[in-house]
Formats: sequence, C-alpha cells, structure tokens
Amino acid sequence: MSLFILKIIGIVTMFIDHYHFIIGGPKILDVIGRLAFPIFSFSLSEGYTYTRNLKKYMGRLLIFALIFQIPSIIFKLNYPINIFFTLFFGLLAVSIRHLKNTHILIKIILISLILYTAQKYEFDYGAYGILLIILFNIFREKKILIFTGFTALNLIILLNPGIFQLSSTQIYSQLSLIPIFLYNGKKGRNLKYFFYLFYPIHFFILEAINR
Repeated sequence: MSLFILKIIGIVTMFIDHYHFIIGGPKILDVIGRLAFPIFSFSLSEGYTYTRNLKKYMGRLLIFALIFQIPSIIFKLNYPINIFFTLFFGLLAVSIRHLKNTHILIKIILISLILYTAQKYEFDYGAYGILLIILFNIFREKKILIFTGFTALNLIILLNPGIFQLSSTQIYSQLSLIPIFLYNGKKGRNLKYFFYLFYPIHFFILEAINR
C-alpha cells in the first residue's frame, strides 16, 4: 500500500484513539488507537528520505506545532504538548544523526538532550516517540530489525510503564507493523495539508461533541 493509504489508516485510528480519550467508550477503541502514532512515525521517516527541502519540511512541522498548541493554552485543555512537537523533534534527531563531519559523541549528546526535553515537558509520546522515529530511520527497509527494536521498546513499557509514562496498552501498537510492512514504497496521492489540518479539526469536533 502507498504512503497515502498508510496516512489514511493513521488518521482513522488517531480519531478513534482521541474519541476514546475525550468522550470515552470501550477499551477496544484505545487498542485500535495504538496503531496511529507508529504509522505517523514511519511516514515521517519516509518524508525525511524523500523530501527535497529538509529545512522547509522542519519549518512547516514547527509552525503547525506552535499554532496547534494555542487552543490548548487558551482553553486550558488537559492535553500533552501536541504530536507535531514530537514529530518535529523526532525529525530533528534524525537530521542530527545524519550530520556530516560531526563526531558521534556530539550527535549522541544532542539526541539525548532532545529525548530529555521530550520526556520532561510531556510531549505526546515523549522520549518513546522520538526513539521510535529514530528506529524507523536507522532500520529503514530492514523489517526484522524494525520488529525487534519496536518489540523491545514496547516490552520496556509492559515491564515498567513508568519509564516512558505510557500505558501497557501500548503493546498493541505492534499491530501497526502489519500495514507498515505492506508499504510498497510509493507516495500515492498528495494531500499533505489535509493531514496537517485534520489534526486540530478533529479535536474541535470531539470537544464540541463532548461539551
């Protein structure tokens, strides 16, 4: 399946996840929602590989992250710092990893600072999210290593949820590897701004229904 189809699966499962978070419902909705973030992490890694302008890509993520955070501040919503900050810093970590003429120790220190920041300031998915983005980038096209690394991250959560401050339900995110491994390397339809705008719009809809 194309990257476009993957993103469609991502936004559908994200909507289900946030419906459960804001309005409530059976546990199965939370389980289905676990598929969303890994799909977007994988899409971001592919975006890094194929983007023609990395600075523009990163700038777009940061701008949307800042704009989307404003309603949470104004209305004092009990949300973590929005997912676009996680995606931005994940992309930044991947970029640091690929820096040329930079000592490996400096790269490790810079990426460690990003992981610390994501966890300390309660980014959505925190350090786990950043590590997952890096994992997809490092082991791109190596399915066995992706599966192994992803499983290791989720087992850490299962054994000690406090490390990443995520629920043990996150283990079900392993199911996201099914559509990810069916990815055919093709981009598909280009509706990037639809995916950007869907994020705040679906929150407004769910909050309106809830209130």
